[in-house]
Amino acid sequence: MLVGFFLALLCFGMNPAGLADPWNPEFVILAVFATAVASWRCVFGDRVAAIALVLLASFAVQCHVGSALPVALLVGIGGVALVARSVRGTNRSHDRRTALIAAVVAFVCWIPPIIEQFTQSPGNLRLIYGFLRNPPLETTGLATGVQIMFRFLSIPGNWVRGAEPSLINSAIDTSGWAIPWALIALCVASWWAWRKHWRNELALCGIAGALIIAGAIAASRIVGAPSPYLLRWMWAIAAFTWLAIAAVALRQIALTSLGRRHATNLVVVATILVLVAMLIRGVNLTPLRLSESWTRAIAALTPPTLAALEGLPEPIFLVDGYGLDGSAGLDVLAQAEEAGIDVRRGPSWAYIYGDKRTIERSQAASELLFLTDSARLEMQTNPDYREIFSYDPLTPDQRAEFNALVSKYAAFDAQPGMSTLDQVRVQEQLLQKWTQAELAAKSPSADFKRYFKLLLDGPIVSVFVSNGPPR
Repeated sequence: MLVGFFLALLCFGMNPAGLADPWNPEFVILAVFATAVASWRCVFGDRVAAIALVLLASFAVQCHVGSALPVALLVGIGGVALVARSVRGTNRSHDRRTALIAAVVAFVCWIPPIIEQFTQSPGNLRLIYGFLRNPPLETTGLATGVQIMFRFLSIPGNWVRGAEPSLINSAIDTSGWAIPWALIALCVASWWAWRKHWRNELALCGIAGALIIAGAIAASRIVGAPSPYLLRWMWAIAAFTWLAIAAVALRQIALTSLGRRHATNLVVVATILVLVAMLIRGVNLTPLRLSESWTRAIAALTPPTLAALEGLPEPIFLVDGYGLDGSAGLDVLAQAEEAGIDVRRGPSWAYIYGDKRTIERSQAASELLFLTDSARLEMQTNPDYREIFSYDPLTPDQRAEFNALVSKYAAFDAQPGMSTLDQVRVQEQLLQKWTQAELAAKSPSADFKRYFKLLLDGPIVSVFVSNGPPR
């Protein structure tokens, strides 16, 4: 009953839109929580839980590799308990069969990554290992990892509200130390369970404590800015911690005469109230929608791009980015397939689109590019490409305001004969330094907030096509 209540609270935080969003940072939340519950039950000989443990753990890690450390810990706890019972338990043959079945299930779950590793070069597993061993950027560090973990354990819980406190660059706010109320309560609950010799509850608290340590270490290894989506699986750790606390509290309440009669009913009523609140609140689809400026930009970019592609030799290699240019490129990729135009992305996208929708650049007959910033200015001077369309999402007044902010904070004395492209590149470097200084400050300036808003809403996107095969 209590597990169901906290599962309902997790779903409330995700809201139905998060449950329906096929995005791995959302999917992994329930998987990590269920893995923790399965590990706890496996400690006490639950045969079904042992099988569920390896299934859920495999799904969680393959869904979001950031959860690998806490999930591996959960598998280790359940595995050690199962092996110990297989050697010294009262029903050793039963536990050995369970261990064998769990091992086979785990092997089957990992067959696809193993096959991919040996059939592709260098293979996804090796790429992940290389990334973790030699990260391209600095990691967050242990102190920041602990700060992040403490924020998830504070009140009100992020996992119930459905949002983490974030900075203007969308990274989790790690300034200052939040009070980890859940950790403090867990210590008290652990002491009480130990004093009362409650093995089930004590094991639950022990697993929760181990998860907190693993979660902090995992958060300390985040490469670059700790964006919320990279750590969304921490919701499951926070929820499981409060589950352990509630389990101890509920057992203590059940010792009273009133609690014996109504403890279970109290949990059922609380669960129903959470589900009703979820239904009343409804589905919030706002996080799944693009901004209005991006929607208008994609609607303006797609038709002329498709019209220009009709005369190009196929297959066509698509080059885009991860901002508005990437969203526009994705829309063209989808609509081109419906129109019977062979547009493909690079081989690094094969894990999403498959081999038939990806191609090496050297094998393409034409090339389509969505470019922003200095990259589009550089391409305008390339005789091997022609610009077919350009779109500015900002209004003339907004663009003038944006240019004024750029001139104010990225002003420099241009040398005689300096090209426009070189000037823009120097401005980009100055703006990057300004951005880093503002983000390091406790409170970014009003000018920077406005600049950042216009920057996200309004990069000018230019569409280019090659005059022949890519060079």
